[in-house]
Amino acid sequence: MKNSVSAGPRAPEAGVPLTTAVVATLTTLVTGAVQFVVMAVWGRRQGRTLHDVLMQWDAHWMTMISEHGYSGFVMSPDQTDPVQWESVAFFPGYPVLVRVVAAPMAVLDVAEATFVAALTVSTVATVAMAWGVSMLAVELWRRRGPSPSDRRTVVVLSAAVTVLAVGAPMGIVYWMPYSESLFTAVTVWALYFLLRRRFLLAGVLTMVAGATRLTATALILLLCAAAVLELWRWWRGRQGRGFPVRALAAPVVGSLGIVGYLSWADRTVAEIGGYFAAQQRGWHSGVDMGAATLRWVTGNLPGELTGYTISSWSMILVALLCAVSLVMLWTGRIPWQLWLPAVVLAGIVLGSDGIMHSRPRLLLVPVLLLMLPLVVELVRTWRTATRPQVAVAGGVLLGAGAVVWCVLGFWVSGAMLIDFEYAI
Repeated sequence: MKNSVSAGPRAPEAGVPLTTAVVATLTTLVTGAVQFVVMAVWGRRQGRTLHDVLMQWDAHWMTMISEHGYSGFVMSPDQTDPVQWESVAFFPGYPVLVRVVAAPMAVLDVAEATFVAALTVSTVATVAMAWGVSMLAVELWRRRGPSPSDRRTVVVLSAAVTVLAVGAPMGIVYWMPYSESLFTAVTVWALYFLLRRRFLLAGVLTMVAGATRLTATALILLLCAAAVLELWRWWRGRQGRGFPVRALAAPVVGSLGIVGYLSWADRTVAEIGGYFAAQQRGWHSGVDMGAATLRWVTGNLPGELTGYTISSWSMILVALLCAVSLVMLWTGRIPWQLWLPAVVLAGIVLGSDGIMHSRPRLLLVPVLLLMLPLVVELVRTWRTATRPQVAVAGGVLLGAGAVVWCVLGFWVSGAMLIDFEYAI
């Protein structure tokens, strides 16, 4: 296996962080605006406002937890007791942040303060995610050869990978009152800092991810692997290297968020068996080594509903992408620090039971991490082409690919969120 890890981090060229931030922000906002227009027009055809479209399924849980905590509210007319044991399935990172942002709005008597705060948090998190993906792309570029040679290259690279992230199928969920945008943002930045050997920063961001989603276990596993590698390197050359305290501390710090919440949740719903019992009892979610996924895919192709077909094909295609990624890993086209959490995240989703319709959004992060090196290579091939015909063809291919990707992404988002009647 070729070694894709460089000897050490190199400082970003002057202006690269600012350029990627500006381009990622503008590309994200433009793509998001188009998504909103599409969802608004699509929803109006069914007599639903954009608010109705965005405030569905888990968005209700997130906003209610933000307003009332993990009890004190009911989710349907036939309920009489305040929800508590079902609600603990949702980690507190996102709803707590929404509550903080909504507090001054409520004081100022802003209408729909929680909803407005949720959209604000999701928008900021989506922009932060896009910036992190852009910086990650620049880092991947450096690891495969010389740094980007000019600002135009950085602009094109940042715009391309931002479209990959924000325009993805089910990308609309990043803007909704869901935790996807926050979790993905802290994940990509944690990976960026890990690649640059900023272990404690990666650990702190992993802690935030662990307070946001249970799937942060993939990042904790990554930090453990990185710590073991650093310890081995120290042991091999200990006379010239300092003891890797930061690398060893990173997984400990990173695990605090998830361990702290699970400890509280276990005590809170101890009468039904703790957090994982609540997951199984309320959401039919539990590890079954992929048995439920296999049953779903074999029983729903072709599916009776478009949503069934989309969910099934998303699982098949991601499984194939994980298989292809082994070649990318072997040839050094993807660093193991990206490959490992992507494959583990995909394995967690595909190896568990639960609501199968949610798979397209739960697989967004693995798709992003595994496709990111491919987009970086496409941009590199275009920008380094010496023949004008190749450069023109590459530019057309990139532009057409971005349009097709967004059209597919908007269609899947609308089909699953508006036309499909079940939870996503």
